[in-house]
Amino acid sequence: MKTVETVSFILIRDQKILVERRRKDRVNDPGAVVVPGGHVDPGETPLMAVKRELLEELGVECNSFRFYDRMLCESDTEYQMNSWFVCEDWRGEPLASEADEIFYLGCDELDRLSLPNDRQVVTRVFREEIQN
Repeated sequence: MKTVETVSFILIRDQKILVERRRKDRVNDPGAVVVPGGHVDPGETPLMAVKRELLEELGVECNSFRFYDRMLCESDTEYQMNSWFVCEDWRGEPLASEADEIFYLGCDELDRLSLPNDRQVVTRVFREEIQN
């Protein structure tokens, strides 16, 4: 399988993290509950991609991103070198434009995340940043 660059964005509101349920017609991880994100386009940096993807997928603009983690993830059709960013301040109300639905998960609901890498990263975000 090929390896591609991807990004995910973590939005925190009221001590919960925004997640999406992917549409069932998606090639990778159909119907999965995941931290939203997408592919890095040619010529983009991960930071440029995360800004673009956030606007495309949720219709919001982030005022301040912070890199959080990076690791290799395996999807149905490719390996993804994924970078997670925390959006610390955003404008607009998130709307699901590319997913079946979006919703927030608290620290006691992280088992609903479908992908082990998302669970690992988000668990650390809760432990290190949200519950402190």
